[in-house]
Amino acid sequence: MQEKQAPDPLAERILGARLGRPVRPGEIVAVEVDRIMAHDGSGPTAARALERHGIGHLRGAERAVIVFDHYYPPASEREAELHSVARAFAAQYGIPVLAGVGISHQVLPERGLLAPGTVFVGGDSHSCTAGAFGVLGIGLGATDVAGVLASGHVWLEVPETVRIRLEGSLGPGVGGQDLILHILGLVGTSGALGKAVEFVGPAIEGLEIADRMKLANHTVEMGAVAGLVGVDSRCLAWLEDRGADVSQADVAAHDPVGDGADFEVHLDQVEPLIALPSRPDQVAPLGTAPDAKVDQVFIGSCAGGRLEDLRVAARVLDGEQIHPGLRLLIGPASAEVLDAAMADGTLGILLKAGATLLPPGCGACLGRLGTLGAGEVAVATQNRNFVGRAGSSSSRLYLASPATAARAALTGRIPRETAS
Repeated sequence: MQEKQAPDPLAERILGARLGRPVRPGEIVAVEVDRIMAHDGSGPTAARALERHGIGHLRGAERAVIVFDHYYPPASEREAELHSVARAFAAQYGIPVLAGVGISHQVLPERGLLAPGTVFVGGDSHSCTAGAFGVLGIGLGATDVAGVLASGHVWLEVPETVRIRLEGSLGPGVGGQDLILHILGLVGTSGALGKAVEFVGPAIEGLEIADRMKLANHTVEMGAVAGLVGVDSRCLAWLEDRGADVSQADVAAHDPVGDGADFEVHLDQVEPLIALPSRPDQVAPLGTAPDAKVDQVFIGSCAGGRLEDLRVAARVLDGEQIHPGLRLLIGPASAEVLDAAMADGTLGILLKAGATLLPPGCGACLGRLGTLGAGEVAVATQNRNFVGRAGSSSSRLYLASPATAARAALTGRIPRETAS
C-alpha cells in the first residue's frame, strides 16, 4: 500500500469518512459503529439495562460480539450467573459469544473482527488497543454500550489529537513496554485527558504489531479516549492474513513523517524502565529502582501476554529456575497465543523454570487469580498498578517489560541493572 503524509489527525479522518464530510475537534457527532464488544462484566449490565427500559429491538446486534474473558472460567456463583445472563441475552439477539478463548482486545483482531478506518466501541476501557490497527477504538461504560446496541450509533465529541512522533529504533534489551512506559513518563496520566493519541513518524514501520498494540493499549492510562497507529504494509499484511476487511485501509494510512508533533521520542534513547507503585506514569530507570524482595511475577494481560512477550521471558529463563518461594504466573492473551507458545517450545521452557500457567484471560490483572496478600510485592507486564489493583491495598505492584519481569522471577528481587 502506498503511504502518504496525512494532513489531518487519524481520528478526524476516520470520523469524517464515516460521516462523508470533514470534522473538527469539539464538534458533537453521531456515527454508525462498525463493531460493538461487551465482555462478561459489562455485557450482563448492558443486557439488564435494555430489559429494564423495555428496549427489545437492537440495531447494533448484528455488529456485536460478547467475550468471556474477565470471569472465565467462573469461580463463584455470582460469576456463573453473569455468564448465564450474558448467554441468554446473546441467544435472544443472535450475538456470538466467545468464551475462554482469551482477552477481547487480543481475540478480536486475531479473528479478523476489526477493520482499519472503522469505528469500534467496547465495554472495557482498554478497547483503545484496537487503535493499533487504524481503528478508532473507544471504551464505554456498560450502559453506554447498551445505548449503542439499541441505536447502532454513538454520540461523541470529536477529540483533539496529541501526536507523538517516533524515530530511530529500540536498542538491545529494550522492548515495546519500555517504550510506552517512557512515553507515559513524558505525557503523564492526565496529559491526554479527553483526547486522541496518535503515534506517527518513521519508527512506526520498524515496530512489531505486538509493540504497536502496547502503544495503543496504554493510551487510556494517559486519559485518552482513543489511541491510534496508522496502517502500513506490515499491519495490512497481518490483517489480511486474518481475513479482516481492509477496504478502508487508505483512510487509516499512517503518517511516516509526523511533522509538528506534540512530543518527539528517539527510540535509541529509551532504556529499560519500571513503573513504581502506584501510578503507571511514575517510571524510573532500573538503576534507580528500589532493592525490594518480589513475591510474585505476572507475565500476561492485554498489555504483555502476547507470543512475543512470552518468548522474551523464555529467553531469560531458559535452563534456569525461578527464585524459591516466588510465584511466576503466565497468562497468555489468547488461546491462539497459548497454542503457538506450546508449538514452538516457549511454554515448555517457562513451565520447566517453575512457572504456573493461567487460562487465557484477564484474571491475574484484576487480582482475581494470583491475588496479592498484605505487604506483598509483584512485578507484572500489565498496564495498571493502582492501590489494591491486584489484591491487598498494602501490596505493591511494579510494571515492567517481560524481560525485566523474568529477571525478577530469577533473582526474587526488583532488577536494578539492565541485562547484558
